[in-house]
Amino acid sequence: MRHLNWICLALLICGFGSAVDAAPAAGKPVYSNKPRFRIPYHFDAEEMRKLGAREIRLYVSTDLGIRWQQSQAVAPQPGKFNFQAPSEGEFWFCVRTLDGRNQLHPADEAVHPGLQVIVDTTVPQLSLNLRQIAPGRVQLSWSARDEHLDPSKLRLEYIQAGSTNWQTVPIVPKAADSTEWNVPQGGRVAVRGAIADLAGNMGQAETQVQIAPGNGNGQAGPDFRDPVAGNDLPPDSQAGLKPDQIPTAAQGQLNRDSWDQPGGLADFPSGRQDIAAREQAQRPLSGFASLQQGNGIPGFRNQETSLGAAPRREGSARVVNQRQFQIGYRIEEIGPSGISSVELFITQDNGATWYRYGEDADKRSPFVVNVPREGAYGFTLIVRSGVGLAADPPQPGERPSIVVNVDETAPRVQLLPVEQGRGQALNKLLVRWMVQDENLAERPISLWYGASPTGPWQPIAGGLDNTGSHVWTMAAGIAPRIFFRIEARDTAGNVQRLDTTEPLLIDLSKPSARILDVETTADSGTLGLPN
Repeated sequence: MRHLNWICLALLICGFGSAVDAAPAAGKPVYSNKPRFRIPYHFDAEEMRKLGAREIRLYVSTDLGIRWQQSQAVAPQPGKFNFQAPSEGEFWFCVRTLDGRNQLHPADEAVHPGLQVIVDTTVPQLSLNLRQIAPGRVQLSWSARDEHLDPSKLRLEYIQAGSTNWQTVPIVPKAADSTEWNVPQGGRVAVRGAIADLAGNMGQAETQVQIAPGNGNGQAGPDFRDPVAGNDLPPDSQAGLKPDQIPTAAQGQLNRDSWDQPGGLADFPSGRQDIAAREQAQRPLSGFASLQQGNGIPGFRNQETSLGAAPRREGSARVVNQRQFQIGYRIEEIGPSGISSVELFITQDNGATWYRYGEDADKRSPFVVNVPREGAYGFTLIVRSGVGLAADPPQPGERPSIVVNVDETAPRVQLLPVEQGRGQALNKLLVRWMVQDENLAERPISLWYGASPTGPWQPIAGGLDNTGSHVWTMAAGIAPRIFFRIEARDTAGNVQRLDTTEPLLIDLSKPSARILDVETTADSGTLGLPN
């Protein structure tokens, strides 16, 4: 009766010369898209010796454990069974040991499956319907069917007039749904999609449609007309978001414009202009004539409101440069019933409104998240026990547990004309720039110089504050014609680099003249000067 405690099964699915070891969780089936696989087994050699084991038998059930049939028998040594499924379906496996007295362990009444395998070789069916719903606007509907469909594997891409690359349609993966977007210029719009099932079978589809040009209004490309996540709270949820609390486009509280706004969280106000940076950039520097005269570098004073650090968001948000990212978490105080679900809720207005994003399929960190565009997103996790106990979903006005700021845009960089100093500052250069970014990194500026437009580049200074200017003292031997490079980076890791296309002429010489003689206007000769 103890046999099941010390002999265990695993699954080795083989195909195309590769092998994947899949150790199933208790009571959780393993999916295979190949009918032939190997089942390794392990046992306690000492227990087998005491039992006087003669052979190990593999039994299979195709009716969920009602009837068991012997499939194979091998000598009692570590190894594996090779199994060929006659068809698709669910197969349960167990092992029994024949001892020296020809008795089987465990007995018939104690047989329980040690491994459950679902063989599924059928490709999911994906249907795409793309149609024009108005001039310059298209609607995409999709529907996927499969007995073991995995909606999280849905991927949709589109290409249309004016673009050369396929782009992701920003949707929350579901078996069936629809989305719309503008195509102001009209033309051909093509969509392709793929979805997988739990066994790894992949289904694909594609379609296209010709769209008439629109009136030129609206944003091109897919956008959300509905919440990032649907309104589908668990059926037993009695608290949190109610149907009448979820804003709709008709109520004027939720429309695509709200998703087009950058940021939007109260924790991240539009920010303050870096006054110190502006003052530093405008402060006269000794030896630079244009500044002393109050004229400034050409084109600078007219743009001084854009100089220095751009408005910075305050707070402790994580900043990433991709719309797909992972949220790590740790589940604590797990009771005897275990965990039935891990749900993620999302907000883009600092908790004023919340939407259910979805569940983590494997209930293990991390939670993979896709958002439709740049901006600040708040998240809160709700964990549900095996008997359905969980905290209430986040209420309107409740702050998120974490904020993720998605920033795919590199800083905007402008390198202003470089000026050589005068007088005692003759060997100094004033390098000036303008850099803007909502998430500019600390000390984000680096400067280089080179003798040609392609380098090689030598460092001037790195890790500079975004003060808008830097005075560089040139060493001896600098080439008379030099080019400049500036690099700016933000906290998301986006980097913008800009090189000058025209060289700066460096001239450190101080011309002087010596009077040699004086000539009269008449032809009266030359008056010599004493040496």
